[in-house]
Amino acid sequence: MASNTNPIVIPLAGGLNVAVSDQMMPPGECTELLNYEITTTGRYQRMQGYERFDGQDSPAEVAVIDLPGFPFDTIEETIAAVRAAQEARRALITAVPGSGPVLGVFMFAGIKYAFRNTVDGTGAKLYRATAIGWVEVVTPALSPGGRYQVIETNFSGAADEQEIIGVDGRNPAFRFDGTTFTQITGPITPDQPTYCEALASNKLLLSYRGGSLVYSQVGDPAGWDGALGAGEIAVGQEIVGIEAQADDATAIHCRNRTYMLYGRSEVDFQLKEISRNSGAIPWSIQNMGQSLYLDDRGLTRLDRVQSFGNFESSTLSQKIQPILTSRLQSVAASCLVRTKNQYRLFFTDSTGITMTMYGGEVMGFSEFRLGFVPSCLFSGEDTAGRELVFAGGVDGFVYQLDKGNNQDGAAYTSRFQTSFMSMGRPEDKKRWRKLVIECDSVTRVFGQFRCFYDYADPNIPMADIIVGSGSKWDLSDWDDATWDGSSTSWTDQYIDGVSRNIAIQMASESDYYPPHIVSQLFLHASPRGRRR
Repeated sequence: MASNTNPIVIPLAGGLNVAVSDQMMPPGECTELLNYEITTTGRYQRMQGYERFDGQDSPAEVAVIDLPGFPFDTIEETIAAVRAAQEARRALITAVPGSGPVLGVFMFAGIKYAFRNTVDGTGAKLYRATAIGWVEVVTPALSPGGRYQVIETNFSGAADEQEIIGVDGRNPAFRFDGTTFTQITGPITPDQPTYCEALASNKLLLSYRGGSLVYSQVGDPAGWDGALGAGEIAVGQEIVGIEAQADDATAIHCRNRTYMLYGRSEVDFQLKEISRNSGAIPWSIQNMGQSLYLDDRGLTRLDRVQSFGNFESSTLSQKIQPILTSRLQSVAASCLVRTKNQYRLFFTDSTGITMTMYGGEVMGFSEFRLGFVPSCLFSGEDTAGRELVFAGGVDGFVYQLDKGNNQDGAAYTSRFQTSFMSMGRPEDKKRWRKLVIECDSVTRVFGQFRCFYDYADPNIPMADIIVGSGSKWDLSDWDDATWDGSSTSWTDQYIDGVSRNIAIQMASESDYYPPHIVSQLFLHASPRGRRR
């Protein structure tokens, strides 16, 4: 290798950026970042898969040592046996009984529940996930076609009296304690509340079509007597979400306007307009200490609207704004993944956006692609404190996200492409000699790498590289594989190209191996003079 070769370190950080030119992007940001997520330390990690769910044994939890014939003679036989056992479990898991999309999914006391229309479409039913699959829960007759939103709360103050309050826009609100499902008769006709929230003062808030917000008596979510403290507030626009904030404040989100309701009760309630021209797109609202939601200008956090007003500076998503602008009308659902400091936004074309934050700062964005269209989302903790994320599908199945290493049995591709990097000398040619990729993995990683030169000039040949890295999975140390540890590997790949800039693309596809992390690149290059 030439003596004037200089190694250049490129930390892979910053995430997806499709809003500026390549030469304005820091090296390591990507013009494509698919099915990777950004860790809280800023690195790029392949996203986990998902699997269908109904309470029966999980395909992802097949243990190889429990399979007949273990130990197997080869790694290939081991993998084939695990896949066959996973498929056998998967075939037993059924969709929620009924027709149409899943209307809502939630978890209470560690048990998972789902709503779906009946087979003939004339009603809706609630089901509980059990060890034998979905089992119907007795409810009053429910009208079909709603979209359920639930909160877990406690109006009695007793530690053992938690309950679910829910609405769906087609039926009266309901309360459910895991055994008894009863409807709450509201104060407005038709009695079809759309969103709900509970205040710290033990008042229930319900929104109704037409811009009406009602609040119950203290401690009684079914009490609507004005003489006892219940009442109504009109906001003049359709409400698309209600989110309690800190310090006795509640955000009232409309499509093109935002209000804040201050106070604990009718004694000190004050409704203030926060933004006259900025609102939220339905089902994009989540609470990360402050309400976070998608507006026409992009992903917005409520405190930034309060600070900056109705301007682009109040948004968090300038780097991916072209993507969001093209999908404003196709938002399907959203959720938080608190253990990863992530906000995820799902679209009706099976794609989505992940935003990772650390403290109040955005670490970056990435895209993902699913094999199903989500109709509703729920994330929460089970009785052991583990965070679980479930998606109801348009196909009637419930899926557990961040589970397993495939997409309901199918392989999926993770891919990134860096910007075209000139290393601070955009007009100088370089001879690219070696690419070193750092990858953390507890197993093998098979990847394909390509180098693009001078904005993919067709006159400059590309380099295709096949790479394997990570610790070995041999039969002898299968039980000793450290799934939650890391093994850092470097791969040296010799390349040959002369150009002003270079972009690196990596693709990895698997239905078996767990996620890996790509941390940084090392490019060895030598100068070749100024472009003429």
